[in-house]
Amino acid sequence: MRIKVHPGLCEGHGVCRRFAPSIYQLDAEGYLDLHLLDVPPGLERDAVTGADACPARAISILRQAAERELVPTDTPRRES
Repeated sequence: MRIKVHPGLCEGHGVCRRFAPSIYQLDAEGYLDLHLLDVPPGLERDAVTGADACPARAISILRQAAERELVPTDTPRRES
């Protein structure tokens, strides 16, 4: 999972940091100090909680797609 911060939307409320201080680092002016970050394993829930708490909606959660596409078992197969 990754988080993406939209710098133009961040208003410096710092609410995200209250829920996930190890993920959301703020700069000296109180704005998020990152643009794209891979969330460390085990901190996904905190990342989502912090993003959901953002009143400016400046944080997006990017979930990684599966590495391979699964084919449904009821899909007819063509004979070669």
